[in-house]
Amino acid sequence: MSSDRTITRLEPRFLETINPVASLGFIGLATDRASLPDFVDFLAPFAGVGVHATRIPFDEVANPETLAAMSVELATGASQLVPGQPLDSISYSCTSGTVAIGEDVVEFEIHRVRPDVPVVTPIGGAFEALRQLGCERISLLVPYLIETTEMMADHFEGAGFTLDRIATFDLGGDPDMNRMDPKRIIEAGIEVCAPDSDALFVSCTGWRTSGVVDSLEEALGRPVVTSNQALAWHALRSAGITDTCDGRGRLFRER
Repeated sequence: MSSDRTITRLEPRFLETINPVASLGFIGLATDRASLPDFVDFLAPFAGVGVHATRIPFDEVANPETLAAMSVELATGASQLVPGQPLDSISYSCTSGTVAIGEDVVEFEIHRVRPDVPVVTPIGGAFEALRQLGCERISLLVPYLIETTEMMADHFEGAGFTLDRIATFDLGGDPDMNRMDPKRIIEAGIEVCAPDSDALFVSCTGWRTSGVVDSLEEALGRPVVTSNQALAWHALRSAGITDTCDGRGRLFRER
């Protein structure tokens, strides 16, 4: 250390907050390369909203057993979200994982460490979105293995929705799901959506869908709800933000 070195100490000036509108927590999966950027894309029109993310361990194969096993990681994941700093909602970014674990368990585990923050899930956001849009008959497009697809279908029907059609790409996990060509999602959505369905639900946060919603709605002439869209929308609404925007589907435009 030099004895003749001079270091000038400067006076800082701070912003009141780095996210003047809302700070949203986000718990992603270690294997997922698609959900966080898609979540952020859906939120892009909302200035002053920041996303603070962490990840939890997950297997490369997504089946009901590996999905349910994530429950033990949720509290630890939530504890890593900007500790000591306020959050306006916390999103757990796995649709099928929420169903396998149970929404009440997801909320309980996160509330163990962040008890005063609203907890948001893709399936909870999707159900709220579909109900607000007045949709009861649904066509369901998913990437999951057959056993996971059956679990999802049971959950929709248990919540009172009628499933007109169900279709899957029968993929094992994020390594393939994340690479799905958005144009193929559009093609499949048009193929799968039944004439009598009120809406198409595109399930899986591992699919990037911010660029497909408007195209699908234009082609189908009815609402299209996706996992990341519903998660972002419900995260905003849970944080008290009711602004609408174009370019993110009918859900963001009208609700």
